[in-house]
Order: sequence, then C-alpha cells, then structure tokens
Amino acid sequence: MEAVIAPEAPPGPAVVSPPHSARGENPFWGAVSQARSARMRDHAGFCDIADYGFLSDCRSAALVSSDGQVDWLCWPRFDSPSIFAAILDPDRGGSWRIAPAGLRFSSSRRYLPHTNVLETTFRCATGTVIVTDWLHTGARQALCRLVSCVEGHVRMISVCDPRPGYGQTVPSWGSRLGWLVCDAHDGQMLVLDGQSSASEQFELRAGEQRAFSLCLGRPGPSDITDSLHRAITYWSEWASGLRLPDYASELVERSALTLKGLQYKPTGAIVAAATTSLPEDVGGERNWDYRYSWLRDASWTLHALRQVHRHEEAGSYLDWLKAIVMRHGALHLQIMYGIGGEADLEELTLDHLRGWRDSRPVRIGNGAAGQRQLDVYGELADAIWLHRCASRRPLGPHRARLLAWCADQAAASWRLPDEGIWEVRGGARHFTYSKVMCWVALDRAIRAARKDRIGWFDVGRYKRERDAIRAEVERRGWSEAKRAFVQAYGSDALDASALLLAQVGFLRPDDPRFASTVAAIERELTRGGLVDRYRIGDAADDGLSGEEGTFSICALWLCQALVSLGEIDRAREVFERVTSCASDLGLLSEELTPDGLQLGNFPQAFSHISLIVAAFALDQALKRRGALTEATSA
Repeated sequence: MEAVIAPEAPPGPAVVSPPHSARGENPFWGAVSQARSARMRDHAGFCDIADYGFLSDCRSAALVSSDGQVDWLCWPRFDSPSIFAAILDPDRGGSWRIAPAGLRFSSSRRYLPHTNVLETTFRCATGTVIVTDWLHTGARQALCRLVSCVEGHVRMISVCDPRPGYGQTVPSWGSRLGWLVCDAHDGQMLVLDGQSSASEQFELRAGEQRAFSLCLGRPGPSDITDSLHRAITYWSEWASGLRLPDYASELVERSALTLKGLQYKPTGAIVAAATTSLPEDVGGERNWDYRYSWLRDASWTLHALRQVHRHEEAGSYLDWLKAIVMRHGALHLQIMYGIGGEADLEELTLDHLRGWRDSRPVRIGNGAAGQRQLDVYGELADAIWLHRCASRRPLGPHRARLLAWCADQAAASWRLPDEGIWEVRGGARHFTYSKVMCWVALDRAIRAARKDRIGWFDVGRYKRERDAIRAEVERRGWSEAKRAFVQAYGSDALDASALLLAQVGFLRPDDPRFASTVAAIERELTRGGLVDRYRIGDAADDGLSGEEGTFSICALWLCQALVSLGEIDRAREVFERVTSCASDLGLLSEELTPDGLQLGNFPQAFSHISLIVAAFALDQALKRRGALTEATSA
C-alpha cells in the first residue's frame, strides 16, 4: 500500500512493508502498515517519527521523510547546531524538499542493499522518478541528492531552506562563481550546487537525471556519480564483514548499519540517537538531547558489535574512553560526554522552537551529565571484560587500570544512593539495578585478575564487597509482596531493568526468583504486548510530569529473559511485536505507544543494540530446539 499525495497537499509517508525475513509470519505487520500508510503530514506540517529515513557519514546525520523532505541535519557533528530542524518546527526549523511539483503522487522507499543510501520512488500520472539521498563519505561534508526519471516525464520542485543555528538564522543566498552560497554558523558557509535559486522547478524525462548537493564550507563533490559509488562501496564493504543470524537477518543488518552510522568516526564515540527533543510523551516535557555518548552504552554496544563480529568499532570506543580518562582523570569520570570528549554539556532550552507536535521544551545539552549513576561502573567493567573475552591477548595496562578503577569505585560507592539507569530527576534513591551493576564491576575485575593473573588487583577487597552487595540486594531489593526484585529499596515498584539480572550473571536463569520477577514484570509493566520501564506514579516518582511510551529496549530485554527461561515461543512473540512497530526501513526510536507508534529520539542506539542481542538469542534457541527435535525424532 502506498501513500497517495494530492496536489498542493502536505506530502505523506511511503509504503510500509516488513523489512525482515519473518514478515510473512508476523501477525502485527498488517494493522501497523495500514495505519501508517493512511497518514500524511498533519495540518501543522509534522509527520510521524517513523516516517524518517536515516543518513550518516559517521560524523553527522540527516533525516529524510518519505515525501522527499530533509527535516534534520546537523553539521559538522552529530551534536552541532542544526542546519535543518523542521522536524522540531516546520515553520522555523528549515528543510530541503525535492518532490513532484503540483501533482498527485505516491511514494515508496528502500535502502540500497547493505548501505545507508536511501532511495525514494515517486509515482504520478505522468511518470516515475527516483530520488537517491546520501551523505558524502569523503573528506568534505555534503548532502547529495540525485533525481532520476525512469518512466514518462515529471515536473519536480526543489526548495532548499536552511535555518542554521537551530532555526535562529534565516540566511540570504548569494551567487559566487556559479554556486549559491549562504552563511551557516561559526563563520562557515553553505554551498548549494545543482540549482540557480533556492526554490526551483524543473522537468525530467525518462533516462534524464539531475544532481544536487549541499556542502559545508566548500562546493560539494564534482562527480556526484562517483560520490554515490563511494558511499555504496563504503557501506556495503563494511556490511560484508557482518556475521548475521538466520532469524531476522535483515533487521539485524539494518540495526548494525544504524549503529555504525551513529558512531562518530573521528573519536569512536557512539551517540545515543541522532536527534534531540523528540518526545517520550506527545505535548509533554520528557524531551532530551541524546546526541552525546553515555559510558553505559559501552557494555551493550560492545556486546551487540561482538555478536556481528565487528571488533574494530568496539576497540575504537574503548580508545575513546581511554582518551577521556587521560584528559579528565579516572577519579572525575562523568556518566556521559560529548562525542569529542567534552565534559560540559550544559542543558539549555530553545524557546523559539515549538517542538515536535508542540512538545516543549526543546532542549540542547543534557543535565544528566552531572548525576551519580552507580550502574555505570558495572557497564564499563563489563564492556572491558567482553572485549577481553573476544581477544587472545591479556588486558593491556591502560584497560586493566580502567577496570580496576571501576571496581574500586564500585567498592567505595555502592552504599550511596544515586539517580539510577533511568536518570530520574526526583532525587537519589537506592536503586536495585545500580547495586547489582556495582556487583558486576567487582565480579568482572575478579574474573580478569584470575584470567590474566593480575596480581596488583585488590581481589580480596573486591570479593568481600561483592559478597556484601549480593547479601544486601537479596535482603532489601526483594519484595515478598510482589515476589520480585523491585526498583529500589523500600519500594514495591517494579522496574524492567530487573529483567537483566540473569543476563549480567547476578542470578542464574533457573533461579525461581528470576522467573518470578519476570512474571511480575509481565503482569504489571506490559501494555499492548510492549513493556514500560516502570509505572509512573507515587511508587516510582521520577520527578517529571506526564506519561511516556513503552520502551523498545525493555520489551527486547523481556524477550531475552524469556529465552533464558526456555519460553522460546513467547520470546518470539515479544520480539515480533517490537519489530512489527519498526518503520518500513527497519528503524526504531526509543519508545512505542501501546498501539505501535514511535516516540522519542530517532533512530535510537539502545533499541537497535537490544534488537541485535535478542535476535541472536532467539536464533540460537530456535536452532537448539530444532536440533533437539531432530535428535528426539532420530
């Protein structure tokens, strides 16, 4: 089914079809795809978050809607001020639209195989055109667009309306040496090639093409066809080295390409998402800037990359952490940094932007950088341990010192309250998951000392504190009333992070307390087959008003927990419920409404990390069950 656009009407979404091999077996795809294909941009010019395609050059990102409009672009880095931000304000944010002019049309799209190069096909009464979009992968930074007529003839329009500095500047175009030029920010300029004015109509006939580029600081690539070939080669060569499961292989590959696209190549840092302030609650205040790198991401990112056999990216991420330690000192590590290692992430609001569907405030920076989050020690220690397990070499001295620092900090700090994995703003508490991850930090240091015979680790202390954490968590983190491990000491509120207790090794999967905790979370935290991180209310006050969507990562944690409990069919149902909500391009934001609409920043690294890990867990479980069935039959 295609989106049909009337003349002069706001353009709408593309064909929605399942992006993975299980599409024929997934009962959720039909309802979701029909609902999406019926929607257009609303009267204010906003379109659904899932309607965007993601472009990357591993330095910055752009989002392109299925009507051919680029609504988000930040240069020169992921976290730089925006050039286009119509996703946050269609009137003030700026955009670049290339689409059929004054014609009723439909659109469909796809990524070119094994790439982050996007192809959108427009069909109208007079003909068919394909618009191919990519970010140049060479030294210069350029957004490139190639329009090709493949049938009949089509009159097109290109309107390039940049608004640098988060829409605070309306630049004037001027002509220099045949290029259109305007000011960007920080003294740089934008150079538009391929058209003689900012708004231009043109007609193409079958077999004809027209190329466009917008470049930062200098003209774009002189040979647009060569640039396209380079981008295709760059991504497809990277993807050719991936190890993929048999189950949901296309989704896993798309998730891996997305994670690669979210890694800032100059440093190795991975941003949590490509955007800022896409809301967790439409019209609410839960809008955050995710264009930074959390240390927490390390463990899960490295685990996912290890699953697909991409060790180089994991190594560069750890090298980024090492550079931060060198710059700031281990004793002063924050829970997150700018992608260049910046510590100052002052949180500001941009009151001139209306926010996606009037969800305010629009924020840049992130005040959570100053929080205490004790779970970070465990996640960073686990990341180092996982990287060690993937290597034949002992830990080098720098990573060994970093691991010892994680353990020392966990041993010294685990008795303190903190703001926890969810970065609550309602005051520090004794979060169960934070304590468990301090246990993980000590446990991984003990394992590494044993494996690599590191004599200078304070193993005796690590063991004493590890045992003390276990005793306290089992006593104070368990609720007899709920028959589950709970969010925080003294509370009966449940938290989806408890789904990880077996995955991190704190509990064995066959521990009855784990099965009981999973059952309690299924009973109390699921909506529409998806999972809340916790239920907002008096028992789980996070200091913010309003509601929020279900979290994709939490549902995929449930999938992994069910796999570990041997509930393979139920795990598969949960996995396919989440993936049924992925966009037609296989992309996921941070959150989902119970009826499957995407909320939050997009695309979200955590969602794609957990998708990869869950898909491999399911793939292995299905193969084990198949082998067992064959053996029984024989």
